[in-house]
Amino acid sequence: MALMGTVNDLIDVRVDEAASEIRDLTAGLSKAPRRIPTVYGYDERGSELYAQICDLETYYPYRAEWALLTRNVDAICDRANVKEIVELGSGTATKSELLLKRASAISQVPLRYVPIDVSEEMLRKTSARLADSIDGLEIRPIAGDYHSGLSVVGQQPKASRLFLFMGSSLGNMSEQKRRELLEDIKSAGRPGDLMVVGVDFDKSRSTLETAYNDPPECDLWHNFLTNRLTCLNRAFDGDFNPSVFNSRLTYNTDARRMEAQIWPRLDIKFHLADLNLRGVIKAGERVIVDTSHKFKHDELNELLDTTGMRIMDAHEEPTVKYSLLLVEMM
Repeated sequence: MALMGTVNDLIDVRVDEAASEIRDLTAGLSKAPRRIPTVYGYDERGSELYAQICDLETYYPYRAEWALLTRNVDAICDRANVKEIVELGSGTATKSELLLKRASAISQVPLRYVPIDVSEEMLRKTSARLADSIDGLEIRPIAGDYHSGLSVVGQQPKASRLFLFMGSSLGNMSEQKRRELLEDIKSAGRPGDLMVVGVDFDKSRSTLETAYNDPPECDLWHNFLTNRLTCLNRAFDGDFNPSVFNSRLTYNTDARRMEAQIWPRLDIKFHLADLNLRGVIKAGERVIVDTSHKFKHDELNELLDTTGMRIMDAHEEPTVKYSLLLVEMM
């Protein structure tokens, strides 16, 4: 009789990081250009909307990464014969499930999966599904941001680990935050541990803006971006009205990043009661809710080199300049 997977008690480290997130949010909403930190986009509803975006014909990053993973999953798992797989921003874990099934099938010992995500609801739902579909898999979910989650991982007994950081998420943070994250990953691992990372490279404005905006008769991107406001309302007893906001993602060619912006069609007042935070956003005033940096090859190599990592294998989808890299910690 086949054994189902098991789900351990969820470890919640969000309390430890709440004060820092609130400081970032308060600062972001208090001065121009206004910003809402990305973390507020990935509650359960946000994760579900992003999963639907990944099904859009126009959204090449997901399709490219899925194709690369499907073609190379055997090679990756054969190279990374590990006991534990740690995923940053696990979400629905649709892509990682493919890798987990293959890794579990060839592992000589029970495989452990450690998903890290800010959404407790999504973690519980995903963990239950994976436990039902992968025999013998041990799941240790962690609710928190990358830094706090990796800190928990680093305190556990050392094991051969494979870190997953897919979805071109490395581009969703500043240069300093990228370096800090890679250093956190390295601290949570040991020399010889591996990481699978999805990387999107620089390309034409038209290609990017087509991929990152809604096609005709679709509002997934718009709902995904304005869901930040709904999340703030729920978390801090706010009164934002998402229905009066427009949205658009544009490519900043100088900075080489997509910038997701929302703006009200009329002057609005907002109040986040739990934070005692009030403000006015003028009609047409842009609020940045996300960014996605597009890399140059030499820039990426320098980033990995200075954080003590090297590329072992590079699987590329040349038509859209997207790569799935297997990286080793030195």
